[in-house]
Amino acid sequence: MKVLVTGASGLIGPHACAALISAGHDVITCSRSEINAKASHHIVGDLLDAEFRKTVIRTEQPDGLLHLAWQTTHGHFWNAKDNPDWRDASIDLLNRFHDHGGKRATIAGSCAEYDWQNGTEKLGESANCLPATLYGQEKLRLAHHCLDLNTQGASIAWGRLFLLCGPHENPGRFVPAITNALLDDQSAKMSSGNQVRDFMHVADAGEAFAQVFEHNDFKGIVNIASGEGHSLLSVANLLRAIIGQGTLAPGSMPDRPDDPPFLVADITLLEQKIGFRPKYDLKAALKTCVDWWQAHEI
Repeated sequence: MKVLVTGASGLIGPHACAALISAGHDVITCSRSEINAKASHHIVGDLLDAEFRKTVIRTEQPDGLLHLAWQTTHGHFWNAKDNPDWRDASIDLLNRFHDHGGKRATIAGSCAEYDWQNGTEKLGESANCLPATLYGQEKLRLAHHCLDLNTQGASIAWGRLFLLCGPHENPGRFVPAITNALLDDQSAKMSSGNQVRDFMHVADAGEAFAQVFEHNDFKGIVNIASGEGHSLLSVANLLRAIIGQGTLAPGSMPDRPDDPPFLVADITLLEQKIGFRPKYDLKAALKTCVDWWQAHEI
């Protein structure tokens, strides 16, 4: 199948492309800049540009679509003003894809669609959705559009992605921030660390999206996550054990009042319907992060 992958330059795009190619697909990638991801060829352009969307679908006429692109600027994307533009662009891309004979689409959603004040229960796909950010709201609106298209005969899977860790992360994110402070033999500042999170390695996430795409009989929503919850303090302690230097300063930064205490996915559907199993446990995932930052000091 000829598959167009958007957002191929992101954290999980290259891994998803590699998995799709290994499965025998002809992969075409597009992003705003040149990339090194494996693909038949790469197209540079802005998906917020209607003419580019029109051209790439008309020219390539893909059978499959893996749509990962969105606004992802760290610290900005949650309430960025262009979130509605990304929803509209995604709807237009899907419409053009289907108008030109597209058969199978898989779209990246987000755990931000869920109600984060859910106590200590793992979030299954049927959990209440009450997004607290513009990003989550627009992702949820697009999810509803995709589900409506499925009732009209489309084949669209919606992967709700939880938290990632791995090489190439923004240094301001939790794992890189703690890692780099410890590598500098400094005191790593953090909140209380009591918050429980579900971290998935970027390579596992890319593989999971590829496997979901491959399951043509699956339509609808599926969580993309490790399914394992760890407190942020335990994650920081594990990084400290791997690195062997520096100190941790839990409580040196305040807990954010809007920060959910527990954010962990139920991945029963991903495991049982898709057959996916993560390759990286938390320690192995964090080790790749440490190794990458040791080789790419900031």
